[in-house]
Amino acid sequence: MSTVAAQANLSTSTRTVLRQFFGRSIFRRSDTALFALIVVITLIATVTLGDFRSLSNINNLLNTTALIAIVAIGEAVVILARQIDLSVGAIVGICAYLVGELSGHFSGAIGPVMGVLMALGIGAAFGLGNAFLVNVFKMPAIIATLATLSIYTGVQIILNNGSQLYLTQVPAWLAGLRGNAWFGIGTFIWIAFFCLMVVSFLLRKTRFGRDVYALGSNPDAAIYLGVKVRLRTFQIFALCGALAGLGGLLYTSQYGNVDATAGTGMNLTVIAAAVVGGVSLFGGSGTALNAVLGALLLGEIQNVLELTRISIFAEQTLQGASIVIAVAIYAVVSRRLRRPVRRGSSASNRAHVDIEVVPGEQTVNLAGGAANE
Repeated sequence: MSTVAAQANLSTSTRTVLRQFFGRSIFRRSDTALFALIVVITLIATVTLGDFRSLSNINNLLNTTALIAIVAIGEAVVILARQIDLSVGAIVGICAYLVGELSGHFSGAIGPVMGVLMALGIGAAFGLGNAFLVNVFKMPAIIATLATLSIYTGVQIILNNGSQLYLTQVPAWLAGLRGNAWFGIGTFIWIAFFCLMVVSFLLRKTRFGRDVYALGSNPDAAIYLGVKVRLRTFQIFALCGALAGLGGLLYTSQYGNVDATAGTGMNLTVIAAAVVGGVSLFGGSGTALNAVLGALLLGEIQNVLELTRISIFAEQTLQGASIVIAVAIYAVVSRRLRRPVRRGSSASNRAHVDIEVVPGEQTVNLAGGAANE
């Protein structure tokens, strides 16, 4: 009897630890389901497409996905706060050209440091421009960033002046960044992983993250909770711009040919990655990991479509359809969650509802006890 009790206690303790670490049942998390879908697509592509298994294709897929994931992480933070940034593609293009052009003026070990700082700084500056329009002129983010998309694209064309930046014109450290690896893992992947860890920490463990989720959940209530809305708006757009700038640095190394069209079309891709990954377009729900998994899923789908020789128009249609499907699913789930809890007619049968809100997650405990997940 004691053995059975000990095993039951061990099982209960294990479940408690897993819930504390993962937040919810790991098999019911949206990111777990998305990861399972990615695994299925990978297995099918591996079996049916011989080119998919090639080392060059895998490296290209991971590098491209890492670049999109970095920009999508910044976009996810903006969306979590119930905002949106449509100008990230233009910021990527501007930073790709400027950093590639200016980094050649720095030699030695300081070159990579200055290159990264320039990418982050230039991108953050353009992000602050978006926040300025949203905060000072009270423009909706979708209108403000749509305007800056045109403005930044014009700036990009002026800076390029009809010229192109080739990989042979940039420093060796930048040109070789795409092919470098640490412990057998590409540099792009390490950079994306570092960005994921930093942003995940900010969202889950800092006041900044709590304020972002509060703004996304209910902006009006966030004001009464003491959230500094103007400050947070500047910070989230600056963070999004900085990560887009870093994406521009990687863009130069990845494609090796930067012109006035660099970054074009990336706006839809990163928004699709965040939304398909599980970040709610209505704000307040999602994580940085959702954006990364969404980027991996879209990158893999695009890679499969390219290998099967499907037209680029089909790829764009699929990306647009994925956003519609993701929003529709979220709307259905939200309506179900907003349904009132039915209670028994007698006081003794009424369930006590305890709601604990965790960033990106919601757990409802019924009868003051076990979680109904």
